[in-house]
Amino acid sequence: MRISWLMPNLHMTGGARVAIELANRLVDFGHEFNIIIPAGRNRFLKEIKANVIECGIKVRSPLLAVASAMFSVRGKLPAGDVLIASMPPFVLLAKSIGKERHIPVANYLLNDDVHFFDDGSHLKSELLLKIYRTVANKSIRSKTIFVNSQWTAVQCVAAGGEKPAAFIPHGYDPEIFYPGNNRKTVGETRRLVTVGREEKWKGFADLINALNRIDIEKFPFELKVISQKDIDLCEARFPVQLVKPDSDQELAAHYRWGDIFIHSSWFEGFGMPPLEAQACGLAIVSTDSGGVREFLNDKKNALITLPRDIEALAGSVSQLIHNAELRESLILNGLNSCRDFTWDNAAGKFEDSIRKLTAI
Repeated sequence: MRISWLMPNLHMTGGARVAIELANRLVDFGHEFNIIIPAGRNRFLKEIKANVIECGIKVRSPLLAVASAMFSVRGKLPAGDVLIASMPPFVLLAKSIGKERHIPVANYLLNDDVHFFDDGSHLKSELLLKIYRTVANKSIRSKTIFVNSQWTAVQCVAAGGEKPAAFIPHGYDPEIFYPGNNRKTVGETRRLVTVGREEKWKGFADLINALNRIDIEKFPFELKVISQKDIDLCEARFPVQLVKPDSDQELAAHYRWGDIFIHSSWFEGFGMPPLEAQACGLAIVSTDSGGVREFLNDKKNALITLPRDIEALAGSVSQLIHNAELRESLILNGLNSCRDFTWDNAAGKFEDSIRKLTAI
């Protein structure tokens, strides 16, 4: 089968990882796979087995890059059997191309597309935000929608979109993300890990504020922030370091360094970092950001707080720093519960969904 997927970029972010992990496995299954992105937007460090096709001209602005690419996608898009798209403008373009070429199209929703830019981190203009929402609302009225979680499905339907045709939860690679043998003894400084992003909705400022409220003399800890950018850490009043892993192996090693992983997003379509950290043997403290409910259960394999509740986040982290028995219980339950969420399982569901789509 010949499959093409339109994406806004292949950066070290969740959406790009999903596309590459699934594409690599479908290539292994014997399919031809193309990933189409704007020119100059391929910055992923993992091996990509699919054909990466860049469209448009290289520009610094992500918005202009997408706009430029849309004018040349038709000319560069190979013949195929099915077309997948993520990001509203590309979804509408894919639907148009699908009608022209008489091939099925699926909108693979990876998050709440309609409200994705509401926090003002990227689209600061009310006019641009209004235009984006209009496009996003049209994109979720696609005939076929794939989603990564029940939460994403609910957001889609609540905004007037179609009921999803397939649920394809994300995963992790158990050959890379696995627990180490460095469990700490009671009384040592606890090692906290998080992924830092600049977008407001990722809740990084909330995390720093929460940790600043913890009595570090009573609950000693240090924080490692994993990021690909120079995140501002000047507000932190505790030991903190920033690391920029160059591979999944390095990323997993940074996870295994820690005892507790903190996920502080306001919303997430799925939330791969806490799943990967869980597979590496860390206890998880997470906000109830939506998609994480696919694999996290409060007080069973994680402690879950409301998004933006800084006091609750600080309290949950303090509890895990202090309570070794609870920490180890969450770790053990997490290692057991995360086993079904692998990329191999996700790829199997993805392939089945595409076969059903092309059989219609």
